[in-house]
Amino acid sequence: MKKIALWILILYLPFLSAEDTANHILFLMQRGKTSKALQAYEAYVKKEGKNDFSLLEKLGLILLDQGLKSQDKEVRLMTLYGAGISMNEKALYIIEDSLQSQDPDLQLIALNFLDRYQNVHSDLFLHKAMLSSFFAIRLEAVLRLAQNKDSKAIGHLEGLMAKVPEELWPIFPQFFAALGTPQAKKTLRKLLSHPGAAVRIATIIAIVEEHHDDFLPDIRKLSTHHGSLQQEVCAFAFGAFKDAFSMKRLMELSSNPNPHVKIAANFALYELGNRESIVEIEKMAKEENPFAITLLGKIQGSNHTLKSLLKASNINTQLNAALSLLALKDQSCQKIILNILIPDCKDLSVMKITSPGNALSAYKYIPSSAQNLKDDSMAQEIALHMREEILRQSVDLPEEIFLSIAGAIFENAQNDLLPTLAEVLINHQSKGTIALLEKYQQKAGAPLVRNYCNLSLFRLREKGPYAENLKIWVAEQPNAQLICFRKTLPLDLRENKTFDLTPQETSRLLLETFESFAKMQDDKGVNMLISLSLLGNPKNTYALIGLLLRAIQ
Repeated sequence: MKKIALWILILYLPFLSAEDTANHILFLMQRGKTSKALQAYEAYVKKEGKNDFSLLEKLGLILLDQGLKSQDKEVRLMTLYGAGISMNEKALYIIEDSLQSQDPDLQLIALNFLDRYQNVHSDLFLHKAMLSSFFAIRLEAVLRLAQNKDSKAIGHLEGLMAKVPEELWPIFPQFFAALGTPQAKKTLRKLLSHPGAAVRIATIIAIVEEHHDDFLPDIRKLSTHHGSLQQEVCAFAFGAFKDAFSMKRLMELSSNPNPHVKIAANFALYELGNRESIVEIEKMAKEENPFAITLLGKIQGSNHTLKSLLKASNINTQLNAALSLLALKDQSCQKIILNILIPDCKDLSVMKITSPGNALSAYKYIPSSAQNLKDDSMAQEIALHMREEILRQSVDLPEEIFLSIAGAIFENAQNDLLPTLAEVLINHQSKGTIALLEKYQQKAGAPLVRNYCNLSLFRLREKGPYAENLKIWVAEQPNAQLICFRKTLPLDLRENKTFDLTPQETSRLLLETFESFAKMQDDKGVNMLISLSLLGNPKNTYALIGLLLRAIQ
């Protein structure tokens, strides 16, 4: 009887006043009849000839409030995502509630969305996050407080350090360096004299990353101490800060018997304008030292040496030479770059390695990565991140070379790279880009390829049936889960040190499709979002409502 009564109510909506109709629609949503409420709203819009954004906001906030009270974790995740992406301050309490939950996933996602608000509430919520029972959550929260130069961050940092064993202290210098207050710098000076080499080294690296060159006198003193790890990182710091006062010490370190100290010192001399130091770096590169080869990618005119190393018998030497040539925008790297982006039967993945002092980096292959990394999801994520970064760099190659790489990714349906490739192509808009997207927008047997091309062409505002194609594809995903996140990268591998939500390929295509409709910010885009909310997995509706709330602001 209740179902019949609700349908009769919807049937008579066209004959009610606008105010009564709105109240009835709100009643349906409050009763948890989401689909019927949205259907009634569509009928209301058809009758009135326009959207009622005030009513839509009320509907959206009611639905999010219901999702917050759900016992289903997926619904709670979708609700949190919807509240965060809505950028509606009336939904901020959902983020606060999630920060106080006992679920670390909810806490971490809530922290991510606080970055988007950047108001008085966000700092207050960060302080509450410091009460989390999960150490990783407290670290994420204190990093944001440090980056925001919050006056209470120093207390939180010192409190955290006091609660963990000193073996974990190398984590903390980056936080104090990001904070950068006089008190934080006082702590950094203490850490520079810590008896543990790992703490001192991490402190020097953090000081360099945050450009605190007022610590140079301290680093100069440390460079005179024995210990190759510390000498290596001190040489690195002198080069990064262009410290001409350390030229004499660098000359001494440039002949150090330790190869990592020697490389770091010679490269620092190069950064200070000493071209003669290149000879030593090239010599060590020809001896197939991977760190020397990688540094040649930062030295213009090293192409000839690097090309010769492409012929080496050691595949890791070839790899580092190719990546350095890529950094120099030299197309000679194309073959190896393609092998990395589109793995063959050898299934090689690329991993970053660092020198003992962490000042130098290079790369190595992981063979049979599907087998060797199958039980390590974080290693898989790091390997994918590396391939994505290589793809982003390849856009700087001559356009015909880059487009041939992009075409190979489409042709081989390399699905894990499609989101990044679509992003790169949109930012690299050209006639060649459009032609490539139009070609693969019709690729048979590869729905993700076709629809990433559809989405890219739609975002580039090209004329064609791209929006309709996307809508049809969405309708064909009846049970697709909208948000399926990839693993979070460790702090030292993130570009800006902050946590970011990265959905997997199909999830990301669905989400970016909905976001594109939301960005239209007109009746057509809003109506399309409402229509899509009635299709597919009902749990997606909570996230879609968030996009809808953002679209109508």
